[in-house]
Amino acid sequence: MLWTEKTVLKPLGFEYVIAYALLLRAERTFAAARSLARNLMADDAFALVRVMVEKIINAEFILLSGTDMALDYIQYNAFRAWREFEELQKFRPEIAPAYSAAFQQKLRKAHDQAKTRILPDGSIASRYGRGHDWISIGLLKRAEAVDEKIKKKFSMGTFDATRILYYSTYQSSAAYVHGAWASLARSIETQRQGSEIESHHHKAEDELVEMSVGVRVKDKDKGVAADALNAANMAALSTILFIGKVFSELRYLKWADAFKNTYLDDRRRTRSLSK
Repeated sequence: MLWTEKTVLKPLGFEYVIAYALLLRAERTFAAARSLARNLMADDAFALVRVMVEKIINAEFILLSGTDMALDYIQYNAFRAWREFEELQKFRPEIAPAYSAAFQQKLRKAHDQAKTRILPDGSIASRYGRGHDWISIGLLKRAEAVDEKIKKKFSMGTFDATRILYYSTYQSSAAYVHGAWASLARSIETQRQGSEIESHHHKAEDELVEMSVGVRVKDKDKGVAADALNAANMAALSTILFIGKVFSELRYLKWADAFKNTYLDDRRRTRSLSK
């Protein structure tokens, strides 16, 4: 929807540009996640759902936080470029990029400019702390901030949609990104093939049972693939509703109405598979 809609960004702050670009990428990730889920590649689909949700929450957070936050997001690239080069130089100089002295100086200068910010009182503060991410707070805190900003902006008693999105999609898909046991257990099964596995008992020091174990290359659990598809759809619908809420334009509300039917159809189809 975002890619096909002819949207013209008026002269606004960087936060609008960054947020819009992130949402465009999230829509592409959404299409890829749906394709994988429909091909029963649940692990990969869930991994992309997590990528998609991170883009969405970052986009919403930056949009609602303003230009300074968008500049932090942009400047982090210059900050990390020098840090990564420096780390590689210390670890294995021979595999580090062969940058010229002039280019190294340019990288270092950009890093030094990016690593600090000037506060309103004129003091200088570190921009990235230990430098592991473009912001010092985690994604859940960003989701909380989005909910709080929307609650205040629209004078709502409570609003927790972004945190619901985080817990129901991002957090639950962590096992598939990190290769945790929860994501592997379904892929390992004993190969009975209609008969019991032969057991060979050895009366030596230990009694051993010999088993044949097979690995599923393609996930046969349709229910998990259905869960991945539903998670991707939920993230997409949440994003459309956010856009419609924040910009209050009729066309965005039409997007939500159009996608709602797709979302509900998929839910009906996958409900039987999840049982």
